[in-house]
Amino acid sequence: MDTLSGSEDAYKALVDNAPEGWLLGLLAFAVLEQERIEWMRHVETRSGCLPTSEQVCNWYEQQPVSALNRARSTAEGVLNGYSEDVSRSIDESYRASIRDGVVVAEIRSSNRFWPKFVANVAAGVVGAAIFSVLLVLIVLVAVRDPSPFGLIKHAQEVQSER
Repeated sequence: MDTLSGSEDAYKALVDNAPEGWLLGLLAFAVLEQERIEWMRHVETRSGCLPTSEQVCNWYEQQPVSALNRARSTAEGVLNGYSEDVSRSIDESYRASIRDGVVVAEIRSSNRFWPKFVANVAAGVVGAAIFSVLLVLIVLVAVRDPSPFGLIKHAQEVQSER
């Protein structure tokens, strides 16, 4: 597009036909419109009234292609700066949440030595008791022959003693 005749042409050139994406195009359009508004205020302060629609149209027509490129560059710089700020903010908040969440929780949990110690000792005592009971049962089963032949032999011995 060689010349612009109004804000509609600027919108088409910067937003609709933007290869970079609509967000960058919208921001570039806002930059160009800000320049137009500053020009209009300048005309108003010098002449005492706002420029006519014909003067605004002439302003658009006088804008070179480099004005659109400059608006895109400005918008790109603003978006890059904003994305860096957001990225830095997210990174800092993520680091702070890790620092405050994980590290502080670990330090606080290390202060609870005695409750953990008592729970571990109690678990050890219960485990040893269960093992002892199982060991006694195994010994009783091994010493007493509970097989059918052993039971018959034991029954015959009891009857013979009578």
